[in-house]
Amino acid sequence: MNHSLKRGQRDKIRQFMVFTGCSERVAGDMLKRYDWMLEQAVDAFFSGAASRASIPPVDDAKLIKWFDTYKDVDAEHIGVPGIEKLCAELDVDPTDVVMLMIAWKMKAATMCVFTREEWVRGMTAMGVDSVDKLKEHFSALHEQLKSTPAFKDFYCFCFAFAKEPGFGVRSLPIEVADALWRLTLAGRFKHLDRWLEFLQEKKERAITKDVWEMLLTFATQINDEFSNFDEDGAWPVVIDDFVEAEIARRA
Repeated sequence: MNHSLKRGQRDKIRQFMVFTGCSERVAGDMLKRYDWMLEQAVDAFFSGAASRASIPPVDDAKLIKWFDTYKDVDAEHIGVPGIEKLCAELDVDPTDVVMLMIAWKMKAATMCVFTREEWVRGMTAMGVDSVDKLKEHFSALHEQLKSTPAFKDFYCFCFAFAKEPGFGVRSLPIEVADALWRLTLAGRFKHLDRWLEFLQEKKERAITKDVWEMLLTFATQINDEFSNFDEDGAWPVVIDDFVEAEIARRA
């Protein structure tokens, strides 16, 4: 690392590398571009402003050959059998959050389906072209989600990815939302268990996109005692009702 930099700048480079998984050179360039403002530089990186030179190059032909080992026999995509085979080779359960992370990198449109285009896009973005390299990349995926902008992007992706026919484009079945929240917000939202119990008690059938997105804001900005919760704010009704019920329960 360049020792002509100030200690605080070197610390920010290390943090940037942890958040993004990029090289020291890319981290330094991005931080200098954004006047050493870490959050803005990380946000810009994940919005696509950073050079991708730090990502190992991959061979498209090799990626397509790899894709073909999982794709359905009578279709041009990977379906449930192929995903189960991939999970077995990766030694992960199909419900492991890392599979959501991989889908996020692919920008996959539909749960339990990976198209050829999505596969190539995701593996290229991660710089991996084999099972072993993908397994080695797991730690980098987890590190990336320690970045607030990256996690928000991942969290919002999950809603679109999990949509089911019959529920429209702006809502998820409660069972799907429940499972996704347990995967994405565990350890990030202190009131997660009570929130899920509350939804069951209210017999909610579906979760709208607005509730999904605002819950992340609620989880990250509202304190444990709800003392900074503005009941006149633009919160979805179900979140207002949850806070009211929790305050009453504690009284």
